[in-house]
Amino acid sequence: MRSRLTFSLLFFFHTIILFGQTSRMAGKVTDQITGQPLEDVHIFIPNTTFQAFSDSLGNFLISSIPEGKWEVQVWGHGWNSYRETILLKAGIQKNVQVKLTKTTELDPSGENLSKGQQTKVMDQVMEAFVGSDIKKREIALLNPDKLLFERLEDKNLRVHSIGPIFFSNNETGYLVSTYFKPFILGSSDKIQATYSYFELPSEGGQMTLWRQKRMKIFAQSPQKYISELMTGAVENFDTDPNPEVSFANNSGDYLLSFTKPLSVNIPDGKNGNLDYLGEKLEVKFNGAPVSSVDLVLGGAFLDMNPIFGLPSNFNAEKLIKLANLEKTADAMQERIFVHTDRKHYWPGENLYFKAYLNYGNPLMAEELSKVLHVELLDSTGYLWMHRVFKINGGVSSGYLELPNSQDVGNFILRAYTAWGQNYSESDFFQPIQILGHQFQPEASEIQQKAVGVGVFSDKQVYEGGETVKLNIMATNASGNPVNANLSVSVLDLNQAVPIQEKTKMEESFQPKVAKRAIEEFPKHPENGFSLQGQLLDRGGQAVSGSLKAFINGYTDVRTLGTDKSGSFELPSSNFDGTFEIALQAIDREALPVRNVSLAIKDYPAVSIPKSFDFPAIVPRGIKPSPDIQSQLDLEVGEILMEEAVIEDRRELSMGPMIYGNPDNVVKTDDIFLNGTTVQFLYALAGQIPGMTVFGTPPAIRFRGGESLVLVNGAPMNSAGLSGLGGGGSGGQTAFDVISNLNVFSIERVEVIRRLVPQYGDLGRNGIISIILKSGLDRSKAIEANMNNYTIFKMKGYPENQSFEELEKSRAEFPFLTELKPTLYWNPFLVAVGSRMSQQIEFQLNEKPGPIWVEIRGITDLGEPIYGSFLLNDTTQGGN
Repeated sequence: MRSRLTFSLLFFFHTIILFGQTSRMAGKVTDQITGQPLEDVHIFIPNTTFQAFSDSLGNFLISSIPEGKWEVQVWGHGWNSYRETILLKAGIQKNVQVKLTKTTELDPSGENLSKGQQTKVMDQVMEAFVGSDIKKREIALLNPDKLLFERLEDKNLRVHSIGPIFFSNNETGYLVSTYFKPFILGSSDKIQATYSYFELPSEGGQMTLWRQKRMKIFAQSPQKYISELMTGAVENFDTDPNPEVSFANNSGDYLLSFTKPLSVNIPDGKNGNLDYLGEKLEVKFNGAPVSSVDLVLGGAFLDMNPIFGLPSNFNAEKLIKLANLEKTADAMQERIFVHTDRKHYWPGENLYFKAYLNYGNPLMAEELSKVLHVELLDSTGYLWMHRVFKINGGVSSGYLELPNSQDVGNFILRAYTAWGQNYSESDFFQPIQILGHQFQPEASEIQQKAVGVGVFSDKQVYEGGETVKLNIMATNASGNPVNANLSVSVLDLNQAVPIQEKTKMEESFQPKVAKRAIEEFPKHPENGFSLQGQLLDRGGQAVSGSLKAFINGYTDVRTLGTDKSGSFELPSSNFDGTFEIALQAIDREALPVRNVSLAIKDYPAVSIPKSFDFPAIVPRGIKPSPDIQSQLDLEVGEILMEEAVIEDRRELSMGPMIYGNPDNVVKTDDIFLNGTTVQFLYALAGQIPGMTVFGTPPAIRFRGGESLVLVNGAPMNSAGLSGLGGGGSGGQTAFDVISNLNVFSIERVEVIRRLVPQYGDLGRNGIISIILKSGLDRSKAIEANMNNYTIFKMKGYPENQSFEELEKSRAEFPFLTELKPTLYWNPFLVAVGSRMSQQIEFQLNEKPGPIWVEIRGITDLGEPIYGSFLLNDTTQGGN
């Protein structure tokens, strides 16, 4: 009994230090033959929630993986799968280069099934994966279109898939991705498949129900009984298992042995059997086997379906603790501090940051926000930029691409969560200066200070271009190493100015005051960012109705309604990188609505601190760069459009008009249209110099008066002239004429700003000549109007890119190429208490000089640690 008590205390100690004992796996997926990056390839650890998809550059990142041995699999349709066993060490990133080869197997052509056959076959597929009681379960196959059915000679169907198929299990709250080997439909053979798990977004009280279901599943799982053997609990076994545990050769894993085979008494009255290959079973602390093939299951355990199961990294201990915690406003606070790589920037640079969240009770972190909002405001509070970033393990990191413009001066970085809006003074504000490259903030006295961190360099003095190696230590008040999550910034003081934070970490982590009782909080924790929009009629007035949202290639379709003001919302989105949404909207009369807005939902600041004391701006002693051209103020109604490149030509539907060659020609194929007259006019004005659009309803001007509008050569808006189709058009404005047209049926617009004798005084204020499409083009325009799609390109969570990759963007701006004020930025440094220090290295610029090192972080107990250090200061004889 004494040895078991010691055993339990030992493992209790290990549960404490395991917090923060995680690593990251990053890498790139490429074609082995060509070396080209591969996008949308699935990288995952089987039977866990640890996974990612490669971005457009082939890069991927999976964070917060506990240290130890893991099997990694890589799947991409059309490519041979890839498997590798990796060893992760806490605080050290594992870089993996994945090179895939194309598969030589071709997809079967697929059987053409009738509607009745499809229904029957899909019922059989669902029964094969889920079981005969499928109608009683809250399971859905989300992408049945990825299934292929091959008709064999014996008339049976073999089932294939193009990539993974996804099952959503609304009983447990998981989306289960499934890769399976082709199987014969109706066969009794067990499907051979590989699974991984995504957390489904929750609404309302769903998460509480899911956790109850998960705990019930865990109570009957092999993992639960193995975890009991790890702690010496033997009450649920028919015989004494006599467990023995020892450390594996690699940190994070353990070796377990017990009397085998072992019979287990499951709560539902059934029995399961546990066995394993070899002398000992290598396991994780939570009872999950390192390799599932080494665990031999029998009895009731064989009937367990992974689609109804749990990921092997499921943390039951945390859920037990959460169930016993009272959810109070104090316990569920989120307090934010943001560390930026520096406090002043030039236009066109990247602003790098890392946000730390300190919680009223750290166990509540899983209950709270998964989305961080970061905004750039000017000193008046005007919103310049809004981005969203994932919160993972209480931290979030990313960057903002600062605009390349002459809009410079004092700005404010704001970081917040939706849940934090329920508390007073919960937002984080940091003053930022964006200055012309010939200016910088006035230098102030350098203040070195360290609380819980230390820095040791391998040399006292470095020459230009040398590699610097620094050892960074995180310690407690007694000077002993601790587990901590850190970010490190290193500045070249020849090019940058060190500026102290206006808000210290301790101040940011002070308790906040709830605005009302927690039961009355209007904002909920975001598991994903929301999209919000509004429907407007042709005149720009709000109109209520309904929409269909087709997301990313129409594989995800949602039906939405609006409120009385025409507003709607798509909650809990978790898209990485750029994604596309097509909205099809109708009003209450079922008429199409084309004037639709859509944006990521933000939460405007109630108040912005007015006490920021921005440093004075002083010259840097260099001349303005000729690569930066000032931008003239836009006239009323003018809009700034991106450059349009014409890649094709076609014959025009109508030949030359009596006015001769036009001054400007704009083809509607070259501008974005959403179907509304107002949007069409502003898009047109952006292409035609001197054309202004202003007012409600809009007026169109070239030289102060109303322009003459021609449609297929016929004047439309002058008194006494025949309108299109013979109707009178007296008293019509240019806007009235154009609003009666389907803008999708317009082929081109020709603009004449000179006087045309053939029209006398009618054309003295300019002519807008509209040429309509004909034949097939006109039919397509009418079809487009019937389809009523409005396409939006949106930016979700930023794709994973390293600091070094992102800094290559400086080459796009000649005035930045020779400048590198931030020498090093690392938001992913993890200090581990079992090691004295963590080493980083970077290269100095060619001109030697002092460097400024800023370290910010948080320990596994939620305590802030930080330090600012001046190194390589030759004027002081070293560091």
